[in-house]
Amino acid sequence: MRFDSGPPQSVIADQSIALNLSSRYQTTLGFGWITSPRDSFVRADLSRSRSALTIDGVVGEEFDFRADIAAGDWIVTIWLEMGEFDHNATQISIQGQPCVVDWQEFPAAAEPSQNLPKLYRVFHTTAQVGSDGLILKFQGKDSDVRLLGISLMRQQYEYTPVQLNFLAKIKSNLSLNNYSSLPSLIQEVKTAVLANPTDSVLALWLQRMEFLAAAEKYYEMRGWEWAEGETRLSMFDRHHQAIMLLDGILAGQKAVGEPLADPARYLRGRLLYWLGKERGGSEVIANANHDLKLLYQNYPEDDLLAMYASKQIDSQDDCDCLESSPEAPAWSVLQHEALCRLRAIIRWWTTERQIANGEFGGKFGDDVELLRWWAPLCLAGDQTALQGWKLLADGVWHSKHVNQGYARKLADVEHSSEFISDTAPLMVFYSDEPEYLTRLQPSAQLFQDFWTGLTPQGNRFFRSAWFSATDLETTEPKGRDVEFNCRAAKAVRYLVGRRPDPQLVATLHEWSMAWVEASLSTEKGKPRGIFPASIRFEDESINGDGKNWYQADMYWDYYDWYHSAGSLLLDQVFYTYLLTRDERLLEPLLLTLDLIRSQESQALESNHPEGSPAWAAQILRNCSLFWEVIEQWRFTTRNQTFDDLIMLYGSPYGRYRVSGDERHLVEGLNTLLDDVRFNTPLKTNEALFTDRVYVAESEALKGMLTGDGIPSNTSPYFYVSWEHTDGNFTALVVDAREEGIKVELFSHADEQREIVMRVWRVKPGLYVVRHKCLGSSIGEDVVNISSPGERISITLPPQQLLEIELSRISDPPKSD
Repeated sequence: MRFDSGPPQSVIADQSIALNLSSRYQTTLGFGWITSPRDSFVRADLSRSRSALTIDGVVGEEFDFRADIAAGDWIVTIWLEMGEFDHNATQISIQGQPCVVDWQEFPAAAEPSQNLPKLYRVFHTTAQVGSDGLILKFQGKDSDVRLLGISLMRQQYEYTPVQLNFLAKIKSNLSLNNYSSLPSLIQEVKTAVLANPTDSVLALWLQRMEFLAAAEKYYEMRGWEWAEGETRLSMFDRHHQAIMLLDGILAGQKAVGEPLADPARYLRGRLLYWLGKERGGSEVIANANHDLKLLYQNYPEDDLLAMYASKQIDSQDDCDCLESSPEAPAWSVLQHEALCRLRAIIRWWTTERQIANGEFGGKFGDDVELLRWWAPLCLAGDQTALQGWKLLADGVWHSKHVNQGYARKLADVEHSSEFISDTAPLMVFYSDEPEYLTRLQPSAQLFQDFWTGLTPQGNRFFRSAWFSATDLETTEPKGRDVEFNCRAAKAVRYLVGRRPDPQLVATLHEWSMAWVEASLSTEKGKPRGIFPASIRFEDESINGDGKNWYQADMYWDYYDWYHSAGSLLLDQVFYTYLLTRDERLLEPLLLTLDLIRSQESQALESNHPEGSPAWAAQILRNCSLFWEVIEQWRFTTRNQTFDDLIMLYGSPYGRYRVSGDERHLVEGLNTLLDDVRFNTPLKTNEALFTDRVYVAESEALKGMLTGDGIPSNTSPYFYVSWEHTDGNFTALVVDAREEGIKVELFSHADEQREIVMRVWRVKPGLYVVRHKCLGSSIGEDVVNISSPGERISITLPPQQLLEIELSRISDPPKSD
């Protein structure tokens, strides 16, 4: 029997008994409340994701239910709304004994919400019933209990021939990762249950199959825009709901031969795995490992489970069969394979998953982050990667998420900035279409006139870290400037990098200088030269009323200093230096390097006091973005003072540029290849959250191809990019400066090819382009470089190392 709770006027679920506030227990009725709930409710706003059973219910701090059912063992299933918390806030007692409610708990949301959650839980257990019937007690531990329904089924220990037949059919038609026959099985079992309503075994299997089908449906919805419209649930809500339904199958599961346990565990384990990668949570990660490890022990031949168990599984592909010329340098051989494997992964995303509006199925806000490691291929001229990037950039721009050139929804900058910052800026270097420059202009206007302002002290800071194109919040702790605001300003840096604008540069300079001054402060024990976590706009105090300089306490922990160690700001300030050559902008960079050097004697120690110079230095040593900015400073200024630190902590490409030792490039490329040679499904079809698909050391590859190894493309430091290349092209920027560039090229093709090198960061002027093969000159040309992005044609010979050297010989010709 099943009881559907809710108001008297609610629609009752099929084959259910109404249970409303007036359903007081009576012996003649045989069921009802001993202690009644306080009220009832209907979640009409959730009609797209709820059934007649789950759309309504009753609510109260504590209430008791009795059902006069026959003595024996019974299966009890209870549907409850989540209530106000991500953890279990309800105590359920059966026959006076508290039950262990082993629901999956999730990390609490970083920002508190006043809205009632949209999800419901399923509790499943068994109960021994005597002559006094069944008594259920519900108690709210932290909030009200919100009961949706109760199901009671007689436990049966021996199966009939009909049940055994259905059991065999379910087992033979369902596998770990194939649920295609589930709808027909559900219909067949449902027909049998209607014909025999007292068959509790089939009724239980039907209930569980429906849970599994609903969970699998939510899983397959991934993060598609249409899915949110269809269900009115966010991607996270859908996946959490799927896990809660699977809990209803697996919680307390002890039955031998249960046909749905392994498929349910397989789905739940993978959902938890990706949620753990996306949002963390020790219990989420532990339970994912438990589910997947248990399955791997039972299915050791399953390749996907082996991947989840951190085994390296190599699937044969074309990149295994690349032929290398004996003339090819080691870096070129490895880069050839690296580009092949990145190309294969990106081609999967663009041909197998991407749809017409640009989505990859991980929700737009995460899909855009997938692009962060695509830049090496795009800048190397790969058309598939470029077309996929363009399709997503255009789709985001025309989506509901963007309004007046920036995010429509007011949110913290880490989330609001990504729609534009991860898609639009690099398009102005990929394409000469003026529309893409125009798309960066709104960010520039907002930066100048809305997001930033002059404090009472006269310095320019962002007025908030929570803003959209039309609104911002200034209440504490949101009314502060943080280094993640550099992401919102990324479009501005790219705009002035492509089309210089003195007014915009001046505003960037004002902002950068304000942060330089903040770095020189020692307020709250901050080491001099280090950027603090946040600056409150109204009084320029470090972290507002916070007790120290490194904890912003702004809901999300990525606003705390240790997350990026001020490196986003260092990038902003250094790029502004390139635009202005104001030496004052280098002071934080130099002071920070001095700090690290001063603490080298303690480099191998740990447990430094938080906030101390030694603690800050330890975090900076391990911050890749910090060292990539330092390397750009080193390449630009030729200052060798801190080369020893770069050789210790810098990137593979940075260490190569400092030392000339190609073994560092080989090291970086081998790290990349170790990541992409194996377990490809975890970077393609199995990936649930697109912002958790990474490629290790993709920055080393970008550095080799362009001279810019900066992570996430924060600012446009690249000296060159390439067009009309093919899958046999490899390149190494050996040296790059404002007066010239030296590049080595190697083609693994059998025929020569005409390619184009675009030059971005050299001074305007006349340049000689020298071509060398095997150390001998094969020609030279004189070119006039008048603006960034000048194109230089190059004939790339087959299977020979070609050296290209671009050297400035004079100022540009004067116009008449």
